[in-house]
Amino acid sequence: MRRFCLVGCLLGMCASDALAAPAPKMDLSSGASPAQMVQCGSPDPDRAVIGCTTIIRNATSATVKSNAYSNRAMAYSKRGQNDLALADFEEAIKADPKNPSTLRNRGDFYVAIGEYKRALDDYSQAIATIPKVAEVYIQRANAYLLNDDFMHALPDYNQAIALNPKLPAAFAYRGEAYRTQGDADHAIQDFDAAIKLEPKMSGAFLGRGLVFEDKGDYMRAIAEFTQALKVDPKNVAVLDERAEAYEHMGAHDKALADAAEAAKLDPANADSHRLK
Repeated sequence: MRRFCLVGCLLGMCASDALAAPAPKMDLSSGASPAQMVQCGSPDPDRAVIGCTTIIRNATSATVKSNAYSNRAMAYSKRGQNDLALADFEEAIKADPKNPSTLRNRGDFYVAIGEYKRALDDYSQAIATIPKVAEVYIQRANAYLLNDDFMHALPDYNQAIALNPKLPAAFAYRGEAYRTQGDADHAIQDFDAAIKLEPKMSGAFLGRGLVFEDKGDYMRAIAEFTQALKVDPKNVAVLDERAEAYEHMGAHDKALADAAEAAKLDPANADSHRLK
């Protein structure tokens, strides 16, 4: 059984943007212009670094400076400059120690580099400040699961659903948690609930397919992976899983085609997409 597939490999597939800390607001009296604020929040890390650096130099508000450091840290992380990212997160928290957005962002950074216990500390501090935000509980639950701690992950997923029963990502991630424990029935119930709430959630189709694949029901697994690919046709992880399922079914040509497509979409890791 592939463990933590949705959480570890495919975090972006279950609406992870919905889990991210909201973009901080910066008022004009803080010394930041509208153009600088837009630039600091840019998805382009180079633009974000420039905009955030200008705000950091001129900011008169500790919270605004904290948010700018946090945004710049995420931009550095995107560029692979983890040392600079971590230094900026430290400055962000120094400027505003209880800023939940910064704590959540640093938690995400720690998850990305495999420092799950540090991520858990940050998410827990964020929860202490914003205890009624469902998405933070999912973030902490995912970190628990990645740290092999299902017993603590499950209550956090449950709390997220209690706070927001219409959050599809909560059901999808809890479904994956159940799947990793071999609890197929509860896993499928949760993936069904996620898909009902968000019919285009490719990660939930993937998760449901993995349940069937774990059970050896490759035909149903292929149907689920195909649904996931209709939503996200360039997802190499789903192509890999469907290729494996095709191979188990004896459909070697189809398996080769999926593996080749995955390698084409991800040439830097082409060898990892070879059929085993």
